[in-house]
Amino acid sequence: MSTQSLAPLLSIAGPRAGLLRPSLSLSICHNCLRSFLPSVNRQHVRGKKTLPKAAGIKVRLLKDIPGYGPKGSIMMVARGRMRTIWYQRGEAEYLTRDLAKQLGKYTLVERDPGFQPVVVQRATGPAQVGGGPVKDTLLTSAETVITLSSVLPPFIRFFRATTAPYANTLHGSVTASDVANAIKMIAQSSKHPHGSRVVVTGDNVTFVKQPERDRVKTIGEYEVEITFKGEEAIKRSVVVMREEEDSAAGVVSSAAVGLGGGSSIFKTPQRREL
Repeated sequence: MSTQSLAPLLSIAGPRAGLLRPSLSLSICHNCLRSFLPSVNRQHVRGKKTLPKAAGIKVRLLKDIPGYGPKGSIMMVARGRMRTIWYQRGEAEYLTRDLAKQLGKYTLVERDPGFQPVVVQRATGPAQVGGGPVKDTLLTSAETVITLSSVLPPFIRFFRATTAPYANTLHGSVTASDVANAIKMIAQSSKHPHGSRVVVTGDNVTFVKQPERDRVKTIGEYEVEITFKGEEAIKRSVVVMREEEDSAAGVVSSAAVGLGGGSSIFKTPQRREL
């Protein structure tokens, strides 16, 4: 680089240029010379507040979506995908301020590319697997209601000990779970082809017009409703009777399920043998 070509640059350098005057006859590296010049033309780095926002929008999944996550997950997704696909299909909703207030504290999760919803596959024919027939383990709500309506007697009787020989107050109570277990025993003991596949819990049983809808604590006859989502309730009567000392032994009496009499009888587990 010639001395004439360096002259304009040295005039810009200001006080530092004096350091170079004794060495004008020497060759100077371009990078070294740049370090002496003011950083007038250097690129300005923008602050954090002026950086562009990350692409995407917060949404909550209303369904299990393969490759993304389960129902209820809150995540960032592309605006276009949400607007044109998920929102149109009802698969997700925008996380608005009102929704965020309703949810309270929530966790923003990352997309799970390996997520696959668990699908319960039902057999539609006599397909064979390993030499045996494919057997369903779950009944739909409609199938359960049809099965129970055909196998449950009008009355389900329970014998319970009372606090005194002639008192009506029970030692303990007859709960919705007790009734649910009795219903399962009745279904399993019946000859109905789906009886052994009935699933019923205490959450499906409600005592009607009682202070406590999940239990009773006195002798008497009570109406119960057995409900399954989307189906009409099954109504039956639960009769709680005083347990006598000479009652027959066992959990289910000889007038048990399917043997006539229009009722099934259930006793407390501890019994004297005849």
